[in-house]
Amino acid sequence: MSRRLKALVVDDEPLARDELGFLLEQLDVEVIGQAGDAPSALAELDRATPDLAFVDLRMPGPDGIALAESLMKRHPQLGIVVVSAHDDGAVRAYEAGIVDYLLKPVRLERLAKAVERARERAPAAADEEEATLTRLAVRRRGKLVVLQVEDVVWFEVKDELVWAVTEDDRFALDLTLSAVEKRVPEGAFFRSHRGALVRLDRIRGIEPAGAGTYELHLDHPEQPTVPLARERARTLRALIPTLG
Repeated sequence: MSRRLKALVVDDEPLARDELGFLLEQLDVEVIGQAGDAPSALAELDRATPDLAFVDLRMPGPDGIALAESLMKRHPQLGIVVVSAHDDGAVRAYEAGIVDYLLKPVRLERLAKAVERARERAPAAADEEEATLTRLAVRRRGKLVVLQVEDVVWFEVKDELVWAVTEDDRFALDLTLSAVEKRVPEGAFFRSHRGALVRLDRIRGIEPAGAGTYELHLDHPEQPTVPLARERARTLRALIPTLG
């Protein structure tokens, strides 16, 4: 049996998102996230790891094709299906590398073909066990710089990019934070917040920040703090037992 695909649905109309989600469920595709605009879609991509995304062509802000290009840059294996009430964006969409282009109202039979096309692209990357990250090649001033993961103090999401922060520099990555979390050495990093992944042995203090949340003080020359979500605090306490 093939693995169940996971999808992100992006449309500024809630009813359209719900209708498409209903059809996808009939095709055994799990909708793991919804978004109404480009910033929300990028945030959802950092939170989860879908196999494909259904993106409305015309939305406030960046249109669906511009968003598709941003999503694929962050997650190269992501299959994108553009959905629109108009066919005038099809050529541009296919040139951007999308899987399929669907016209509204979406019919179940046509949607099934788009899902099958996405499934043909997904298994090899999705089923292959990804190797543990020990080094990262990052671009800096027109050249590639090799960054050792053991030198990273924390990873964070900022300005819609994922950054690897070392003691003396920071590097933008073409990966989502969820993708990084899955591939860093086991037990070395802790997801303290949806926008932060910290090295456990660099945590030097935990301080209340109000409303049941906390801040982590890290071993770094600039003595930074990163957020610790309330629901993650208990997990951290189990990893770093408190005495006294």
